[in-house]
Amino acid sequence: MQDHPKNAESVTAPCDELVRDFLQYLQAERNASRLTLRNYEQCLREFRVWMAESGKRQEVSGKGKTVGGKSASVPKTAEASAVSSRLPLTPSPLPPLNWRSIEPFQCRRYLMALMQAGLKRATVALRIAGLRSFYRFLMRRGIVKDNPLSGLIMPKREKRLPRFLTLQQINDLLNAPLKLTEAPADDKKKRRPGRPPAPFVPWRDKAILETLYSAGLRVHEICNLNRGHIDLLSEVVIVRGKGGKERLCPVGRPALDAIETYWSKLPPEAPHGRDAPTFLDSHLRRLRPHEVQRKMKTYLKLAGIGVDLTPHKLRHSFATHLLDAGADLRSVQELLGHSSLSTTQVYTHVTSARLKQVYDKTHPRA
Repeated sequence: MQDHPKNAESVTAPCDELVRDFLQYLQAERNASRLTLRNYEQCLREFRVWMAESGKRQEVSGKGKTVGGKSASVPKTAEASAVSSRLPLTPSPLPPLNWRSIEPFQCRRYLMALMQAGLKRATVALRIAGLRSFYRFLMRRGIVKDNPLSGLIMPKREKRLPRFLTLQQINDLLNAPLKLTEAPADDKKKRRPGRPPAPFVPWRDKAILETLYSAGLRVHEICNLNRGHIDLLSEVVIVRGKGGKERLCPVGRPALDAIETYWSKLPPEAPHGRDAPTFLDSHLRRLRPHEVQRKMKTYLKLAGIGVDLTPHKLRHSFATHLLDAGADLRSVQELLGHSSLSTTQVYTHVTSARLKQVYDKTHPRA
């Protein structure tokens, strides 16, 4: 995975000036994160690639004319393949796209192609939302009069309850990293060739998992933590969440003890100042989210839990266990850093489902 771009200028190398202005607006005026800039750039780039591929097919087939605002020929499999794979974010030549000339029927065809590609509806919604936001920006600047996506009807998103771990599974997962330190010598010899991990890595990963569950953090939030963000005496951490919003999160003593133990295992040359990253990789640089996700697979396997789970499930487990123990919804909303209570309410459905299971198993007249 490539590093996140440092600014809007580095993101927009393959894009035109309107896209560059849009991303710079998001960064300067909306205080968008690097991840948000990356996602919006990808949404616009994928649409440009799709439009370019669509134009090539029309030239070859000669059937690109429209009748009554609809395309006379829409090759389904070709259009689906144009958006089904993850497109590279490295600069590559693309024909110029006249954003002012995009018509609503082209947006409908693009939505159809996204759905036919088998993408999740949440992913499709993100692609369309990026385009909608871009055209709202163009309208505010007087560059276009209408938003070609304004009348686009999106398919309903799937209603899925968030997955979470049981308390026993949580305990097994949190204890998994230190199992690597107890592995027999024969098992250590079976490691794949390459540079062995630094000795502090199991202790670091133990601290990461403890903190993710103890404070309900997102992966990028824990990777962005500096030492100065952690108050060991007050047992709180200062977290910068989505949109750069800061919040105070209580963190339990087991997690803080795990962090202090991990720090004691670091080599002397590791950075130790208040602005130093809390969690370091084997090269003593700031740990990145994809590395946490990769490590999670290892520990899920060691704990005997499904390896398809992600670190975000610790956040789901955090919220679910709080509500199960009687925490009120508003407090959980504040702890999670949700701007809207409706986002937090999904966890009430989880706890209600669990209560119904308990009722069905235990009540004599269920």
